[in-house]
Amino acid sequence: MFDTIPLYYQVTLGLLLLLFAWLIYYRFRRVHSALRIIDEILKPYRRDEVDHLIIPDGMGGLMEIERLVLTEQGLLIIETYPISGHLFGADHIEQWTQIINGKSYKFTNPLRHCHNIRESLQALVPKIPVFCRVVFTADSNFPKGKPAEASVLATLADDLAEVFDDAKAPQRLDDAWQRITRIGRKDQQPLVNE
Repeated sequence: MFDTIPLYYQVTLGLLLLLFAWLIYYRFRRVHSALRIIDEILKPYRRDEVDHLIIPDGMGGLMEIERLVLTEQGLLIIETYPISGHLFGADHIEQWTQIINGKSYKFTNPLRHCHNIRESLQALVPKIPVFCRVVFTADSNFPKGKPAEASVLATLADDLAEVFDDAKAPQRLDDAWQRITRIGRKDQQPLVNE
């Protein structure tokens, strides 16, 4: 089959495949590296953790939590976004802006999703503090000020320290964690009806 394809096309195709493989490897390595950094930052706070947990949203639907961490002070929701560039946003603004390479792009305020998750968790386990953190894992910054519940990798450790230094340990935290992990589902498990 390759006998009928000119050598020039074979070499070009081979180089394109190598470039494509390198781009996939590079992206995987960057994402994996960011997750390792987050794991190291969470280590002093984490008692337990569950990833990709699906819980009822309180309105008959379901909601996925990318990462839910049990800490001494309560529950921590972590949502990551691989967005780079200069970021502009605030707590109550519907659309945030990313500026990269001189171009501007709009994206939905990621804090809204975190706040919806927090409300759903608080309905399941009232009186347990629930903290939100949206982490931008690519090379990004907030030149005009960063919303309180947003972080970039460079500021995540300091941002979490600020939150947990002031927080008090709640009563019945272990019971709340057991309830959430019992009601929630992972890997296509059915929800427990209570």
